[in-house]
Amino acid sequence: MEIKKYAGIDIGSNAARLIIKDLLPAQNNSHILKNRVYIRLPLRLGIDVFTKGKIGNEKKEEFVKAMLIFKDIIDYNKVETFRVCATSAMRNAQNKNEIIKKIKEKTNLEIEIINGHEEARLLYLTNREKLEKGQYYISADLGGGSLQVGLFKYTELIQAHAYKTGTLRFITKTVDPKELTALENKLEELKKQYPDAKLTGSGGNINKISKLIGKNILSYNDLKLLYSELINLSYEDRIKKYAFREDRADVILPALKIYMRLLEKTEKNTIFVPKTGLADGITRQLYEKDFKKN
Repeated sequence: MEIKKYAGIDIGSNAARLIIKDLLPAQNNSHILKNRVYIRLPLRLGIDVFTKGKIGNEKKEEFVKAMLIFKDIIDYNKVETFRVCATSAMRNAQNKNEIIKKIKEKTNLEIEIINGHEEARLLYLTNREKLEKGQYYISADLGGGSLQVGLFKYTELIQAHAYKTGTLRFITKTVDPKELTALENKLEELKKQYPDAKLTGSGGNINKISKLIGKNILSYNDLKLLYSELINLSYEDRIKKYAFREDRADVILPALKIYMRLLEKTEKNTIFVPKTGLADGITRQLYEKDFKKN
């Protein structure tokens, strides 16, 4: 029997990710989505976009090659249902329409540029089953280009906001102070309106931080201790000591600072890390769409 498969491609500012999941039967006539393939390529579209305003020729060719690899893997695994979503870097690229057209011509993949609300919704879908019913959550999904802040309960996404305060913007010194002010004002508002809300974090950096610390509920002190250790190491020593990828070793420090600031501004003691990402949310959304049809 041919197993139904779903694929999600997340084209972020720091990396592009492909995830393929098998749909397997579970108890009570339900299903589970089990990881079959996961690939991450360090595209770093944001380096070009945030400093030059557009994706340059060299990065453009890397982008095409990455999508050809993903398309070959999708075809090899006989995946019929997939979705390709691009976020902050592509949202801000002046030549995004040209890029989308070129990728379509070369790979037959159709890139969909999604807004911050859709990003938050997709993450909510994949995290929903890990959360307490009736509990409010403030979600913080940190990428290379933006930080998505959402408010949701188990049953619904209530609001979502995107701020151009991603880690690549910090290392390229392209963060607008007005964005930071708007972010802090929103966090202050959420803290006052939902004082009992819990904080969740998602994205490659917080997942890596959670793995390094060895738990998925992290305190401010956990983050501070790790930051204190990493800040005293050179970029090269961070790679050697922690086996960081090159494109993780430089953004991990601004990520830690951002998450510490989130805990401070929301006055929360801990942050819960579900260890999921946008590509997981895409596959979940595709499955739920099929399920509703049937």
